[in-house]
Amino acid sequence: MEKGYYHVYSFGEDTPKLLTTEREFVVAMNLLAYCTLVFGCKVMAFVFMNSHFHLILYGTEEECRQFGIRLMKMILHRINKARIRPYDFHEVAISADSIATKEDLMSIIAYVLRNPIEAGFRYDPRFYKWCSAALYFAPENEVCPMFLASGMIGEFPVRTRVATLGVHYDYPAEWTFASDGLILPKHYVDHNAVEAIFGGIKAFIAFMYMKKDRVFELNTICSKVNFQALSDEELEGLANRMAKKSHGRGFMNIDIVDRISLAKKLKSARGTGVKQLARVLDIKESVLSSIMS
Repeated sequence: MEKGYYHVYSFGEDTPKLLTTEREFVVAMNLLAYCTLVFGCKVMAFVFMNSHFHLILYGTEEECRQFGIRLMKMILHRINKARIRPYDFHEVAISADSIATKEDLMSIIAYVLRNPIEAGFRYDPRFYKWCSAALYFAPENEVCPMFLASGMIGEFPVRTRVATLGVHYDYPAEWTFASDGLILPKHYVDHNAVEAIFGGIKAFIAFMYMKKDRVFELNTICSKVNFQALSDEELEGLANRMAKKSHGRGFMNIDIVDRISLAKKLKSARGTGVKQLARVLDIKESVLSSIMS
């Protein structure tokens, strides 16, 4: 299959939040680093937010999609151990959208790096720790203070390395990590390729501060209604799992009020249409439509 650039991103229910502690962010980024070793994809840019992540990858469509799915599964496997209400992987949608033109690629990279600002971060994105913004157009031999190396992976025995990084996978011995165990993104993000795409700092800054109408357009593109639709059988399975988690029984054994509540959750989490929800959950379409309109 032909390789290209893909925007891979997640969307899940608003609560519980995907990442809530600094340690969870560190582990999530270290798992991202591991995925770069497993799949034939290059990471061009990324950002982790509390409830979702965005990646810009170079690879085949299938490689990029599986990269996102594997990353999400590994994150959930790690964080669910500490959750009162664990995430069900099937409640989290992953999308991999092809990026057709160079201008679109530049716009979407900038959009990904702007995510912290759009969410209320009050500083330059380069000082948001959980993204790749600090890597681009940085002076030689200088790094953002939060990415200062504390040690080299190969210098530590396995047990110490696992306790420090929070993951048990093998990484190149020459890779370095910060004092909090974060593997430095410079080892797995192709920041030189991104700099070549923009051609210079002026273009990079121009795209970073794109017009609001373009930001709105990209927000629309990344909305949950664009995620891959579920078949009726897949939706029924997800509905049953969610009902059993909330009520201890399948959705056909809960009352109409609870089924309507379940329909709302499915629409919020997966962008599922009213017509399909009514059909699968055995609710009159006219009733559900009037409630959810």
